[in-house]
Amino acid sequence: MTDRQTLLLCLLPALLLLAVTQFYPLAQSLRVSLHDWTLARSPVMGEFVGGANYLRVLNDRQFSGALSFTLSLALGSTLLSLAAGFALALLTLGEDWRFRMSRTLLLLPMVIAPVAVGTVWRMMLAARIGPVNEALRALGLPTPNWLGDPRLAQFTLTVIDAWQWTPFVMIVMSAALASLPSEVLRAAQMDGAGRALILRRIVLPMVLPVLLLVAMFRMVDALMTLDIVFTTTGGGPGFATQTLGYWIYVQGLRYFNISYAAAASWLLLVLCMATAAGFLVWRKRIMAWQGGQ
Repeated sequence: MTDRQTLLLCLLPALLLLAVTQFYPLAQSLRVSLHDWTLARSPVMGEFVGGANYLRVLNDRQFSGALSFTLSLALGSTLLSLAAGFALALLTLGEDWRFRMSRTLLLLPMVIAPVAVGTVWRMMLAARIGPVNEALRALGLPTPNWLGDPRLAQFTLTVIDAWQWTPFVMIVMSAALASLPSEVLRAAQMDGAGRALILRRIVLPMVLPVLLLVAMFRMVDALMTLDIVFTTTGGGPGFATQTLGYWIYVQGLRYFNISYAAAASWLLLVLCMATAAGFLVWRKRIMAWQGGQ
């Protein structure tokens, strides 16, 4: 057997498992999205309707609102986590035990289950008895309704999501910064370049491909946010904090509109794939530009 055939043979079990656990459910959900099926009406799949479910979803005002908030949350959370994570990576860079301990402690938000994160933040931000508002009240400051005001709730969820996933950015960027060639940085210091100049002209350009890859993972993950919304606001007040993931959950598992939820799921999948493809193309162009310098 050739090396290529040996490789394919070794990958075959994993590919078969992937086909059963991923490709088959995807194909089934695509099939369901092209039919009229509501479990509350019938346990049997209805007639073929083609793209009617997709048109209904795209014309649904709640879907449009959920899409708008999802994009806002994903962009805001990604930018916040990138900025905070990169800053923490710079501050904790090093092999001293204090830096290693700091990185370990800062990883804690990421290893907590999202459901637990949402529950803890909901209790902390409770309008009347939450410790955050109790502290503000003791200082004589206003006590906002963090999860009850539509605009403030959207901002709060964005911050919570960024808080949970900032450690992911920090740990990846710490590895990227540690891998930079020390000779280049030392040469810049000997030439009289300050820390700010080295960061802007040397460090940032060299870690930019990694930063874009991290941004892609964070953006796609934020587009699928569900757990935090479920455990904090439940999509409210009203429909202000419904993300696409939560809206699909409501349609499929509360109202049992199976075909409707399947169509929306495929639209979310297309959005995530388009976002990932955009970041990969952007990263490839930057790397090609850097290679030509």
